Amino acid sequence: MTHVSYSVSNEKNGPAQQLIPKILSDFSRDYNLDLSQDPIAMDRIREAVEKARLELDTAYQTEINLPYISANASGPIHLIRVVTREDMNQQTLKSEGSRKEQVQTQQPPRIKLPDRKPLVTYSLMGIAIVIYLLQLLTPLLVGFDLPTAFGLKINELIVEGQIWRLITPMFLHGSPLHLGFNMYALYILGRRVERFFGSFRFLGLYVIAGITGNVFSFFFTPSPSLGSSTAIFGILGAEGIFIYQHRNLFGDQFRVALRQIIQVAVVNLLIGLSPGIDNWGHIGGLIGGVAYTWFAGPHLLVQGSSLLLHLEDERKERTTGIVFVLQLIVLIGLVALIIQSR
Repeated sequence: MTHVSYSVSNEKNGPAQQLIPKILSDFSRDYNLDLSQDPIAMDRIREAVEKARLELDTAYQTEINLPYISANASGPIHLIRVVTREDMNQQTLKSEGSRKEQVQTQQPPRIKLPDRKPLVTYSLMGIAIVIYLLQLLTPLLVGFDLPTAFGLKINELIVEGQIWRLITPMFLHGSPLHLGFNMYALYILGRRVERFFGSFRFLGLYVIAGITGNVFSFFFTPSPSLGSSTAIFGILGAEGIFIYQHRNLFGDQFRVALRQIIQVAVVNLLIGLSPGIDNWGHIGGLIGGVAYTWFAGPHLLVQGSSLLLHLEDERKERTTGIVFVLQLIVLIGLVALIIQSR
């Protein structure tokens, strides 16, 4: 069988993109990590460089700020670089000097990536922020935190029939720091995953992972809990499964990306061993996201001409809906068994 190596990227290209090798070289020197083997990181860098080029049309300098671009044993790594017009002009001159050589070089096939806006990600962030504002305001108006009182995961009340408490905790937060950390993670992960999953499938992922995490918490720990981290761990697991299932598309690069995701999950689960953190909810959310994506996630195939390719999803939305319902039925059955046993 003949293996064809594809260059996975956006259609955007030009002199500004010549700045990327310099950024990769600096990052490798500072952290001893090769971002060129991480397709997700490369895609984010290309978008940021192109955005910087546009901003430099009206400003002398701008900043490339890519949080959570990678990770090592010390934790997440952020890529921050100030770019000036001189930086861009130097790369433009180098690009023009080698233009003839580039024309003579045979270009590899390029795959156009999905260009969906992360509407669900932004909507979920907005909902969480609004609800937290209500958590702050209702004590002033009615004397107690109304959303938390009616939405917190409390095992005794769930056993009494308040099943909605397996859903509502994913929209509640205990402090500004708790909210900020989770919204930051949702912003980074959600935009990447929703781009490939689409809004409908991504919303299903968020909900089913959040519920699964709360069911695990309900089963394994008696402590009350709240927070969207159950769903966010599901998104992290979904990204790992998506990359693994499309390893033929990414080639050897998938190993680097998958290893980084596993490192992030392990580090955060170790942090979750600290007192006051519902790690069972995190584990449940991770399992829920992995299971959902394995059976209902996108299955992308390369289509198009030899030089301009695109990705098509052969897994229908109907299949996604069926898997969501079946997974939900299993969770309901588990909850019912737990309640009966108590």
